[in-house]
Amino acid sequence: MSDYEFLLPDVGEGLREGEVVRWHVAPGDTVDADQIIVDVETDKAIVEIPSPVSGTIVRLGGKPSDVLPIGAVLAVIATGGAASASSGQPSEAPAEGIEVPHAPAPGSARSASGSARSAPGSSPPAPGAAPASKPVGRALASPATRKLAQTLGVDLTRIRGTGSRGQITRADVERFAERGPARAAASEPPAAPASAMPPAPAMPPTVAMPLAPAVPAPVGEDRVEPLRGLRRRIAMSMEQAWRTVPHIFSMDDIDATELVRARASLNDELGVRGIKLSYMPFFIKACVAALMAHPRFNASLDMERGEIIYRHRYNIGVATATPDGLIVTVVHDADRKGLAEIGEEIASLAALARERRVSVEQLSHGTFTISNYGSYGGLMGTPIIRPPEVAIAGFGRLHEAVVPVGGQPAVRMRLPFCVSTDHRINDGEHMGAFIDVMTRTLQDPVRLLGHL
Repeated sequence: MSDYEFLLPDVGEGLREGEVVRWHVAPGDTVDADQIIVDVETDKAIVEIPSPVSGTIVRLGGKPSDVLPIGAVLAVIATGGAASASSGQPSEAPAEGIEVPHAPAPGSARSASGSARSAPGSSPPAPGAAPASKPVGRALASPATRKLAQTLGVDLTRIRGTGSRGQITRADVERFAERGPARAAASEPPAAPASAMPPAPAMPPTVAMPLAPAVPAPVGEDRVEPLRGLRRRIAMSMEQAWRTVPHIFSMDDIDATELVRARASLNDELGVRGIKLSYMPFFIKACVAALMAHPRFNASLDMERGEIIYRHRYNIGVATATPDGLIVTVVHDADRKGLAEIGEEIASLAALARERRVSVEQLSHGTFTISNYGSYGGLMGTPIIRPPEVAIAGFGRLHEAVVPVGGQPAVRMRLPFCVSTDHRINDGEHMGAFIDVMTRTLQDPVRLLGHL
């Protein structure tokens, strides 16, 4: 006797863990290879996992609701000798999303494949042989078995599975492949008699088409890169944000003709001081005006304490693209700074971010964030909120469009945007009011005079 440790397999192609839902066996029970012993829930579905060997259950690796990492001991099985599965290796769980047929009771009138019992005197089909008719839908097999069949060039729909649930095992695939093409063809169901088939309709003459040139097989291999550094932190923060914050979005575009004119006019004056404004200072001042009018967007949410914290400072984060990923620097107290001062600070922070020399303070205490994806050609996007903030604005590429003006078509500059907010704090009514202030300020930049 020897103990076989059955490890939790990866039943979902890249899963990290699975939750035990229900055991079908208990310590002391005798099991056969390919007998279902446990149901495990993944992030996709509940999967039935069969035993890879025959023997007696010694110990279970977890109880229902336990979450086990892939590779953890799922069960210990005492075998009669060296552990031996039906396929020579531990069998894998069936592919997810496949309906599992129920095996018939002994002596039932129909086999597991649903075909009628063989007539008296007829020989039973050999293990792994094709059924009398091809099954409807996808063959029942695990991902590893499918991969083996693809490697060996075997059509799974031509194989009768010998597993406990009618599933096709690795041994079935290997036996079928050993028979070779000739015997495989012999196992195909016989064609119906010609007399039983209706005559084929006459087909119009066809024009021979030249064969497509052979496509060379792809060369090379996949490149694996560890998730580290800034990209890892971005991945973790975005995963947390998308998983924990219920986003609502509002998209639109506005007439930016006056905004373009105001920026050009200011740059004419500021040029003598070596200052050139981008559109970002205007976006920041417009958002600050909306935040001051609607403090619910300049806030954070503490679910553990059940509190909404309304921030008294207006610290605006600015997403900056770097070779390693986005870095959000913060313009502190933007409400107390003018357009030119904000423009110079943004340029300085962007340079530091690209050189990875930005300080912790320059990355901290943001209350609202702006993403200007229009600066790299994006027209529209859905920016993701940065907790603990509760809102973010994204601005797309300025472009010309034909729109009605006074009942007549005219070419105007348009600015697309999207605002995202946390639906736990803000509703559609709040979103509409916030966007109204932001939009009116950008469409008529003279309103910024009170915020310069």
